[in-house]
Amino acid sequence: MKKILSATCAMMLASAGMMANAQQLPNGNFDGTWVDCKPDGSNVVGTQPKGWMASNVYKKVLIFTVKLPLVFQDENYTGASENAFSVKMENLFAESMGIGANAPGYITLGTSWAYGDIANVSNPEKDTSDGGAYGGIQFEYRPDALSLWVKRTHGTEKPTEKASVIFYSWKGQTSSEVITGLSSNPVKINMVDREKDVLGMIQDGVTKSDDFELISKSENYVEGDIADWKQVTYPIDYLSNGTPEKINVILSSSDYFNRKELGLDNKFWVDDVRFIYYSRLASISLNGESVTLEDGKYNYTVDKVLDFSEEDKAKAVKYTLEGKSQSANVSVSVVAEKAVVTVVVSNVDADIDGKESHTYTFKYQKPEVEPVIEEYEGYLNVEMNGGQIEQNTQSKIEIHDYQNDYCTFLLPNLIIGGELPLGDIRIDNVVITPVEGGNSYTGTVEDMALLGGAIHAKVELNGTIIGSDVKMNVDVIWYQDYPTNEVETPIKVSFTSAKLSGVESVAGDGVKVYAAAGCVVVEGAEDVAQVYTVDGKQVAAEAVNGKTEIALANGLYIVRVGNKVQKVVVK
Repeated sequence: MKKILSATCAMMLASAGMMANAQQLPNGNFDGTWVDCKPDGSNVVGTQPKGWMASNVYKKVLIFTVKLPLVFQDENYTGASENAFSVKMENLFAESMGIGANAPGYITLGTSWAYGDIANVSNPEKDTSDGGAYGGIQFEYRPDALSLWVKRTHGTEKPTEKASVIFYSWKGQTSSEVITGLSSNPVKINMVDREKDVLGMIQDGVTKSDDFELISKSENYVEGDIADWKQVTYPIDYLSNGTPEKINVILSSSDYFNRKELGLDNKFWVDDVRFIYYSRLASISLNGESVTLEDGKYNYTVDKVLDFSEEDKAKAVKYTLEGKSQSANVSVSVVAEKAVVTVVVSNVDADIDGKESHTYTFKYQKPEVEPVIEEYEGYLNVEMNGGQIEQNTQSKIEIHDYQNDYCTFLLPNLIIGGELPLGDIRIDNVVITPVEGGNSYTGTVEDMALLGGAIHAKVELNGTIIGSDVKMNVDVIWYQDYPTNEVETPIKVSFTSAKLSGVESVAGDGVKVYAAAGCVVVEGAEDVAQVYTVDGKQVAAEAVNGKTEIALANGLYIVRVGNKVQKVVVK
């Protein structure tokens, strides 16, 4: 059986100056400086990313030298973050004159070390080979998760072996006597903060300082082949509420704590390793009523009147946060005049979306008060399927102003085409924003029932009132396959205090469209006449050469001839 033969790469631990941005990892995307790796302190074997230590091998075995790089800078990275470099770790056979063992590729923020029992290289029952990492870097923060991009391939030997992603934080210190080097020339050292000692995997012979405490850990494994770059995020499990002093991260192409499963030629690529500091809510209840949160959504409407105040918020607003570290800061405000509850969650560094802060707003209904109602006379234009259904039709709107920066917009009794009574276009909770000379108005209804409930639509309002000049645009997205809402017909409604000029009609240019008994007549055109119902369905398309009659059932139709349109009623 092949034995593990690894080596240490001499490196100074990260200095305090290096950790100016201590909440993140040093050179976590591996685009920074790569330095020579000197496993024995003087002989160079490959390179390693600055701030990390590689498990590259340099050993003297009798009169022979084993020199083997296991960690490589990969320049072919084309992953989602488009970094210049990634790190590749590979399990390879370290040998001299045909005698040797598999060696694991890994990097660590601490110091790598190994012991090779060359006397028992062919006797697995007596072999005492060992290796790993000790030490780490100074760190005083409590991240919620570890995120990284990975790729993974396997060789033919032990293809089921896992790659490893290990993280832990602690305070205080452990020490134990450990044999390193080779059994032909063993070296005993007092090893400080060996990973198995810190994690409690080894108890015998381990000395711990009085203030030692394991704060957190995250032990994860990557299985199977991953041909394309994939982002993975691993949560960090907190065992203590204490503040850490040190951390270590170990990335390995091997099953790090199970060296007997070490497989040849297994490769593991890693890039963009970073800590995640969640600044999002996991749940929230407002005055005893929970709100269902959706990923990526931060604005919510609460279908009731706000029934608590700023003074009551400590009891009324209950929440839990994403992550176990609970290191985020939360501020809550209740603005009764606007009927809005705002929850701002922030953290010391970026969440998974790159933001350090997220603001949640919960918009309540405003209390019933007598609004100030203003009526505006004007003209209505309606466009559907590229055709004008209404052209400068006299109409009116109402603004019900609640004097608290919100209002209700009402376009009462909308009838389009003279025969299709949609009903009231009513939009509550319209936001009033002061602009130069007047106000702007914005509001949305996600599901408005029109035509007695036969039509469902999303309705959006954008408009201004500047003095006596009124301009209101109402975009209606008619869901023809409600509730699936995949087939949309847009209807554009505009209300203005003055007539709109340039509204196209088939009147003029010698083209006439009119209704006759049981048909539509098109005259004076050399084109194709297309006929639509008001719900957007085409019911006829006929070539016109001078004059054509198109037979139709009674009803309202939109007729298009070239770029001209006309509404007609067949009786």
